[in-house]
Amino acid sequence: MPKLLTVLTLVALSLLPATVTAQTAPLKGDAILKHPIGLLAVKATDLIAADQIDAYQALRTKEDQNEWKKASAAEKQQSGRRLKENAPTPAVFADIVRKAGELTINGDTAVLGASTPAGLLRQVFSREGGAWRVSFGPYFEPTRPPAVRVEGPALTNHPAIAVVLQYVDLVQANKTEEAITRFGSTNAQADWKAQPASEKRESAAFRKRILPTRADLTRSIAAGGVLLVEGDHATLNVIKMDPATATKSTGSSTTVAIPLALENGTWKIAQ
Repeated sequence: MPKLLTVLTLVALSLLPATVTAQTAPLKGDAILKHPIGLLAVKATDLIAADQIDAYQALRTKEDQNEWKKASAAEKQQSGRRLKENAPTPAVFADIVRKAGELTINGDTAVLGASTPAGLLRQVFSREGGAWRVSFGPYFEPTRPPAVRVEGPALTNHPAIAVVLQYVDLVQANKTEEAITRFGSTNAQADWKAQPASEKRESAAFRKRILPTRADLTRSIAAGGVLLVEGDHATLNVIKMDPATATKSTGSSTTVAIPLALENGTWKIAQ
């Protein structure tokens, strides 16, 4: 009987999918760049850097390609811009992979990752019909310096506050397009221009509803607003008070976070 059980066990193992036991030891450094997956990763990074997003999408899984075909021109434009923002440059990609890259292949999936003082790199692949495809990335998250907390009198006098006050004035005056054109970051302006008119109206209404007026914002900043600065990015956090009304017996408070980006020495609204 033990011998029979052994035979049955071996037969059962032989029938398991190959992916269960197909994981290999991770490839590292230059060996990754010579592997077919590494070559695919390099090509994907090059295409994104060259703004050839349609060609990049052709490297992806069939499901992703089908989703891309269904997307509108505006959605494709926004997606392409975010891909480029999140991807490393080809030179940075190659340098990080050589120094700290690890490629782990497990059957029909593979993950390329690297952790360096400069940041984290991640890219995921799937095998379809015997060919490797990109299913995620390349995504690079750079290491940011520790956040600096600005509050009290220093916050009131911070140059970002003047920008935010002028921005909310325009939004509350139903001039959101002007607000973004004058005070939005490069990415914020591009995102706004890519939206259809209906989405712009919804976005403008939402901004007006969620943002405080200049007077309320000034009071909130003095009462305990906080600006968290991380290099060339920052977030202004304030409390917006919603008083009681005839239809609402009690008031409420909401934390409003306003993202900012530093461009050419000037703070801009990041979204």
